[in-house]
Amino acid sequence: MSDFSSLSGQLLVSLPSMQGDYFSHTVTLLIEHNDEGAFGLVINKPLDEELSDLLADTALTCPQGITVLESGPVEQNRLFFLHTSDQTFENSHPINDHVSLTTTLDVFDAEGDTLPEHLLAGLGYAGWSGGQLEEEIRADVWLVVPYVNEIVFDVPFEHRPEFAAKTIGIDLNLISPTPGHG
Repeated sequence: MSDFSSLSGQLLVSLPSMQGDYFSHTVTLLIEHNDEGAFGLVINKPLDEELSDLLADTALTCPQGITVLESGPVEQNRLFFLHTSDQTFENSHPINDHVSLTTTLDVFDAEGDTLPEHLLAGLGYAGWSGGQLEEEIRADVWLVVPYVNEIVFDVPFEHRPEFAAKTIGIDLNLISPTPGHG
């Protein structure tokens, strides 16, 4: 048996060494992580589109003001919803006690009056093959941060990496973008 330890439900903060990469200056919520790989959603790359515009051709009642995130480089035409667990739906997957993932439009009913307290919509996901994420963490590409609800739903998008790192006492501004020894 291996000494594998799942990081499901935790946050990945990209370190400054990841400049110029898709994941540069991002925070990713790990939805699922096991020995076969990992799946997560980037929670701080807003697109210039609201969910109501994206779903305008549907019969669903969608509130105004929900920003759509670019939540990963894989399947960027696929819609994911992260929401507080005060509401769950038939196709909801609890990530932890505070947040759930729904991959269908179940989050909206005909009246639109049963929305969760907080809701994020994202297009795409981030995926890693077995062992890939662990190798990236060992290579100091990612900082692993315990889940904090405010980071996912309340902190302004552009401040999420710094806020997340500070929750574990790390100032990203003090980390060199180039690895090495002095």
